[in-house]
Amino acid sequence: MARNASGGARRPERFSRRSPMDAIVLGSVAIALLAGCAAATVRSQPAGEDQRPVGVVHLVWRTTVHQHGLFEPRPEECATGAVVGTRLVIGSRAASIVGVDTDNGKIAWATPTSGGIDSEARLDPVQGHVYVGADDGTIYAVDPASGALRWNYKSRGAIERPPEIGTDGIYVSTAADRIFSLDGKTGRWRWQYEREGREGFSIHGHAGPRLHGDEVLTGFSDGFVVSLSRGTGEVVWARSMAAVSDQFVDVDSTPTLDAGIAYVSSYSGGLYALDARDGTVRWRVGIEGAGTLRVAGTELYFAAPREGLHAMDREGHVLWRQGLTDAGDLTTPLVVGQYLVFSGSRAGLFVIDRGTGRLLQTFNPGRGICGGAVMDPNGTRLYVLSNGGSLYALELG
Repeated sequence: MARNASGGARRPERFSRRSPMDAIVLGSVAIALLAGCAAATVRSQPAGEDQRPVGVVHLVWRTTVHQHGLFEPRPEECATGAVVGTRLVIGSRAASIVGVDTDNGKIAWATPTSGGIDSEARLDPVQGHVYVGADDGTIYAVDPASGALRWNYKSRGAIERPPEIGTDGIYVSTAADRIFSLDGKTGRWRWQYEREGREGFSIHGHAGPRLHGDEVLTGFSDGFVVSLSRGTGEVVWARSMAAVSDQFVDVDSTPTLDAGIAYVSSYSGGLYALDARDGTVRWRVGIEGAGTLRVAGTELYFAAPREGLHAMDREGHVLWRQGLTDAGDLTTPLVVGQYLVFSGSRAGLFVIDRGTGRLLQTFNPGRGICGGAVMDPNGTRLYVLSNGGSLYALELG
């Protein structure tokens, strides 16, 4: 199943906190992007204030996970890892899952898969294995220590979102408008539900599942958000979000639940706050392409490709907005203390001040970053995979 790759892997490069490469990558890119970004921030900055503070993140090491060709026009690697102890488990479009030593970036093992991987890995704390979904519809359960395959299950449609993990099983959604449930220990099928997709063009991507008591919520390309019974997969309620527009109604954001409200968005309709009990609409903000939302304290954070990063209150009022010029597709903001960290598929990793929306730092290895960053459980280090196939460890502080 697993094969040891440490002997043939390129030795990871390590960097001191103030290395020359650190300064070039983290500093010059920030200067290039800052002028366009700062102009779009709603909250103005005091005159003379430093717009580029130094020292938020520092490069520790990097290692190659997938060696792309030098002249490959637009490579993409959209996977996000899961940290288990001192091991980072992450997939790549090289059709493999790798285990990386977080101390030094050395690849400890590599397990081949039947398709490329663009999904977020997720640890099952009860079963002890990590789930990784592939673009060919296969979900894998691997041992994080050795990479041994514990089980796999093949469905239809790419799996780009992490599964939800419950005491009764796991829940997985795919790009083929399907959600299914499996036994976490064995991978045995429990039930599935699917909807017929709309004719014509749709937006790339799909929503992930979200558990809510005895129900599981997810969205579909026909503009519906559906709540299903965790035990049987039967519909509890369904709400259409396609009334605002008849084009690009896809619900590709994973529902975010907080205090009885399900925050979810359709591409053309914007962000909705739904009553999680029955799908009743509480409010809507029409921001095209709003992505999966993150709740932190009393504020809501989300990103949209054309309109940038937003901070809102729980009533849907915009507190600030940070425009991001030509950044590409944006990942869900990760809350890291006083910072927000997220990726732009063309522009790399961004570090934003949570309180003001001010751009603090950028990190772009050269080809952008399609996947989201993952935080070490200790809260001191970020790990992110670049489109060029290099995995980076970034120290905070």
